[in-house]
Amino acid sequence: MKKKLATVWQLSQAFWGGKQSWSAWLILAVILSLGGSIVWLNVLINDWSKSFYDALGEFDGSKVYSLVKEYCVFILIYIGVFVYQDWFTRLLIIRWRKSLTAQLVDSWLAKQAYYHMSLTGKVDNPDQRIAEDINFFVDKTISLLVSFLITSAQLFSFVWILWKLSGVQTFTLFGQEWVIKGYLVWVALLYTLVGSLVTHLIGKKLHGLNYQKQRAEADFRAALLRKHDNAEQIALYQGESWEKQHLNRAFGAIVQNWRALMNGERNLGFFTTGYTRISLIVPVFAALPLFMAKTITLGGLMQVRSAFGQVHGALSWFIRVYKALVELSASISRLEQFSQAIAECQNNRDLSVSGEMTQVDKLTVATPQGKALLSDMQFGFPAGSWSKLSGRSGIGKSTLLRTLSGVWPWFEGHWQSQQGKSLLLPQRAYIGQGTLRDVLCYPQPADPDSEKLVRYLSKTGLGEWSGALDKRLNWEQVLSGGQKQRLAFARALLLKPDILWLDEATSNLDAQSAREMLQLLKTWLPDCTVVAVTHQTEIDEHFGQHLNLDSVAGVSRAEKMSG
Repeated sequence: MKKKLATVWQLSQAFWGGKQSWSAWLILAVILSLGGSIVWLNVLINDWSKSFYDALGEFDGSKVYSLVKEYCVFILIYIGVFVYQDWFTRLLIIRWRKSLTAQLVDSWLAKQAYYHMSLTGKVDNPDQRIAEDINFFVDKTISLLVSFLITSAQLFSFVWILWKLSGVQTFTLFGQEWVIKGYLVWVALLYTLVGSLVTHLIGKKLHGLNYQKQRAEADFRAALLRKHDNAEQIALYQGESWEKQHLNRAFGAIVQNWRALMNGERNLGFFTTGYTRISLIVPVFAALPLFMAKTITLGGLMQVRSAFGQVHGALSWFIRVYKALVELSASISRLEQFSQAIAECQNNRDLSVSGEMTQVDKLTVATPQGKALLSDMQFGFPAGSWSKLSGRSGIGKSTLLRTLSGVWPWFEGHWQSQQGKSLLLPQRAYIGQGTLRDVLCYPQPADPDSEKLVRYLSKTGLGEWSGALDKRLNWEQVLSGGQKQRLAFARALLLKPDILWLDEATSNLDAQSAREMLQLLKTWLPDCTVVAVTHQTEIDEHFGQHLNLDSVAGVSRAEKMSG
C-alpha cells in the first residue's frame, strides 16, 4: 500500500503541485462545494420525509400537496447541482489526463527510452499503459476521491441526525441493565463493518485478475495491429492459418481471464446483492421498538429509514467501490512498472563526447542481455571520409552503427562522435503517416517549398510522385521497398547531416541505382562523413576505407581498400 501511495504521489505531483495547479485546485473546490450542496439537499429531504409521511398519516391533503411542491423544488435544484458537479469532474479529469499523458510521453521519448524498452522487453504494451491505464487512473482517482470526501460529509451530517433519532435504549441482558445511546448508529456501524470485511475476503483475488485482464486485452490488440502492419508479408507467405492460431491463443487468454473474473465477481455478487437488499429493511426492523412504543410517528420511522440509509450508504462506500478500487490498483501497478522502466532507461550514461572526428578506443558492444559481440575495437573515421564496415553475418555490424550513432547504450570502453548532426538510414526505412510532404520532411516540419521538394524527389528517382506532395495515402503500403530507400536518401539530402550511417540502406536497389544514390550524396553533401554496412560489393569504389570486423580476438583492423 505504501508503495502504491508513493506511485500515486509521483504521478500526481506535476499536475497538483506545479505552478499552474491553482486552476485544478479551484475546480476541485467547486466540485466539492457542489457535492456539499447535494449533502445539504439530502438533509432537507430527510426532514421533509418526516413531515410528508406524518401528513399522509393524518390524511392532511393540503399539507401533502404543499410538501409535494416543495419536493419538486428540491429535485430541480438537485438535478442542476448534480449535472454541474459531473461536468466539472469531467473537466478536471481531462485536464489531468492531458497533463499526465504529456508527462509520460515526454519521459518515454526522452533519451530514446522507448527504443531501449522495446529492446529489453521488460514492459509490455506501452501504448496501452499510456492510452488506457492513464485514463483509468485519472478517472478513478478523481471520481473515488470526490466520492470519498462527499461521502464523509454525508456520514458526519447524518450520523448526528440518526444519533438524535435513536434516543436512549435500555435493555436487560444476563441480569444486568444496559443503556445504549444512539443505538441505531451502532447498528449501522456493525452491519457495515461485517459487510466490508466479508467483501474484502471474497474479492481480494480480483486484483490479480484485473491486472491480467488489462495485459491480455492489450496483447490481443497489439497482435491485431501487427497483422495489419505486416499484411503484405503475411499474404505473401500465405500465413493466414498460422496467424489465426496466434490470434486464437491471444484471445484464449482473454476468455480464460474473463471466466475467472466471472466466477470471482459472481461470488462477490452473491454477498453484495443480498447485503444491499437486506440493508433496505434493517433500519425499519431496528426502529420498530421506537415505533411500537409510539416514541416516533410513521413520519419519524421514514425519517429514521432515510437517515439510516444515508449513514449505511456512507459507511458502505468501501463495499460499493471495491471493484473500482481493485481495477485502480491494477492500473497503478502497471503505471508504476512503466515509470520505473522509463527511469532505468533514462539513467543510462551519456553515450559519447563530441570531437573533430569519430574515434573509438577499446570499445566493446554487447546485446541487451549482456552478450559481447565486438571487443576492444580501436579505429577512427576522419571528417569527410567514406568508410565501409564488413564482417560475417551476426558479428554485430548493425549494433556497432547504432552504438556510434548514439542510440545503443550497451557498450564498454570509450568513443567520441564527430561534432554536428548525425543520421542513420536503416535497411527498412520508417515512413510514417500523413501527406507525402509530411513523410518526405520527417522528422522536421513539412516544408512549404514544393519546388525544392519536387527537385529532391526527382534526383532520388521518385519524380513520378511529384504531383502527390499533398496527398494523404498509406505510403507504407503504396511505396515499394526500393522506393522507401530512395525516400530515405531524399530525407538525408534535406536534413544535410554531418555524419551519415548507412545500414544496408541500398539493399533493395540494383547496383546501378545504389551507385547513383551514393554519387548523389557525394555531390550534394561533399563534406559529410559516411560510414556504411553493405553486402553490395559493386559499390565498394565509393569507399576509401574498409574496416574488417572479422579479426583475431575481436580486435578490429582498418584496411585500405585496393583500387
